Amino acid sequence: MNRFQTSLRNLLTATLLTALIAGCSSGVRIGSSVEKQAQTLEASGNYQGAAQLYLQAAAKTSGTAQQALQLQAAASLIRGEDYISARRLLDELPAAQLSDEVRQHYLVNRAEIAIVEQRPAQVLTLLGEVPASSRFVADYRRLRAEAYLQESRFFLSARERVLLDPLLTVQEQQLENEFAIWESLNRLTDTELQTLRTTSPPDPLSGWMELVELTRLYLQLPDALTEVIPHWQQRYPNHLASKTFIPELLKSMRAAGKPPEHLALLLPLNGKLANTAEAIRDGIFAAYYDSPASSNRPQIQVYDSGATAEDTVAAYHQAITDGAQFIIGPLRKESVHALATQPQLAAPVLALNQIEDSALFNPALYQFGLAPEDEAREVARLAWREGLTRTIALLPNTDWGERVYAAFATEWQQLGGEILEAERYDMARTDHGKIISSVLNLDSSKARQQQLSRHLGTKLEFEPRRRQDVDFVFLVASSRQARLIRPQLRFYRASSLPVYTTSRVYSGQPDANKDADMNGIIFCDMPWTIESGGNWSHLQQTINTSWPGNASRYRRLYALGIDAYRLTPYLGELGNNMFGAYHGVTGNLSLGARGHIERSLRCAKFSRGLPVLLEPTVASDMDGQATGLPAETVPHGYPDPR
Repeated sequence: MNRFQTSLRNLLTATLLTALIAGCSSGVRIGSSVEKQAQTLEASGNYQGAAQLYLQAAAKTSGTAQQALQLQAAASLIRGEDYISARRLLDELPAAQLSDEVRQHYLVNRAEIAIVEQRPAQVLTLLGEVPASSRFVADYRRLRAEAYLQESRFFLSARERVLLDPLLTVQEQQLENEFAIWESLNRLTDTELQTLRTTSPPDPLSGWMELVELTRLYLQLPDALTEVIPHWQQRYPNHLASKTFIPELLKSMRAAGKPPEHLALLLPLNGKLANTAEAIRDGIFAAYYDSPASSNRPQIQVYDSGATAEDTVAAYHQAITDGAQFIIGPLRKESVHALATQPQLAAPVLALNQIEDSALFNPALYQFGLAPEDEAREVARLAWREGLTRTIALLPNTDWGERVYAAFATEWQQLGGEILEAERYDMARTDHGKIISSVLNLDSSKARQQQLSRHLGTKLEFEPRRRQDVDFVFLVASSRQARLIRPQLRFYRASSLPVYTTSRVYSGQPDANKDADMNGIIFCDMPWTIESGGNWSHLQQTINTSWPGNASRYRRLYALGIDAYRLTPYLGELGNNMFGAYHGVTGNLSLGARGHIERSLRCAKFSRGLPVLLEPTVASDMDGQATGLPAETVPHGYPDPR
């Protein structure tokens, strides 16, 4: 969780605290002395003491007043992150017999725990109907927004926060909420921003969506954005974003988007990684020439990082001597490790690989790569959000397979999921029937039939039955292996089991005939490969035209180069204010622990041999609220900065 998200959660939880301390509007009031003592204890971090204070007061009363005090105790425990005790206390309350506002308080507490446990569907069930008027309306909206965000339903999350915005009376809380609106909508594709904006101005939500589009268009030209904002304000008069958010937005853009004057690339120009490095370099230059001429393009010089870690360190120092103010590269893990061990880096580095040794943290070293482990973790979160809890895994008997599986397993088990069984297969083979039959327990089913036949002394009609205790299959496979394994899963009576995997199954080039056998497989990948109609389509065309022989093979590496170049000016601000995440072609990029750039990916499902984004339709996302008005061409009447 980045600094912005932590700040947001703390501030908006304060909204809940204010409502809960005040008691219920149905006449139930907490004694002022109890209230003041509880506030004092919570301010000092003694949430257990505050909860005990409420429970002691509850023991001296009965009925609705007692229930209200018990709920206050549960709320204190939740704020103190003692969810087990809070749940135990809530379990003791007769939920069905609570009065309306006391019940709302109860449901909010339940939902708070469900959010922490990443159970968004449970939150939306608990808070399915927002009260027309109640001191808990703001909490309903906030928690529903967080639940939708956990489900990656970014439009609905933003809509809840737009409805929450006028309910917040503290300016700082309102600004944080508006940044959350911004962050949710910034996760939508360009096509989604246009398609979902079905209500014309001055609709507040449409105003937010158009503002996001404008910022993407003028990201590198904050002065030009300043000039077009008045036109947006004419279209959306009295929009809440105009009050504080837009000035902060422009301030952040000016502070963040200044590229270095002299940029150095450290890449292996010879050896087995030369082609990989060349594709990344070409992606960087494609982004360079795509940026507006007025955006102060840096001078770029390319250095060979050599074959050894020592060569890389020498190339780094040479770049510094030549005046480099920022370095992109190196690519090899051992080279990244060598720079991480330097006592001081004279210029910041955006490495194009990641190392896991937390002891080697260097504040001037950022680490950015296309790690398959990122995708495995994203798959685990997706399956959990879908309500799945038990899985079996199929992975190749290779180091790569073990790495990807380990990342998935760690994330899955931290979420609360269970791995029933994991089997390794030989990538050199085409028939994986024995492994699949074993992991699905078909062998056990057949053995039980044979035992029963011997016991009865007669041959029984028999159809093997696969295990029924599994929700999905986590598959680690290349596209070649996935095309073999998916039909074999169907053959072995597992056609109804969802299959989740990583981007390795998809070449990045749509081929309905070749990928028809992968129908139903769900995978996570970068927007560059599975989104269509993005604002980078012209850049893809440039790469396809300029490097036709490599464009398909190195598709994702070009994207890595593009984001490495575009992200560079914003690294110092990443995680602050509007730059909680950067909307890139490799994913939504945020700054994680130890300087790692974390990617939030898009997920898709093969249908008729083609990947189709996993996202709600316009109708379901609008939740019956769409007016049916056509979306206008976006951006509306604004000049193209290119």
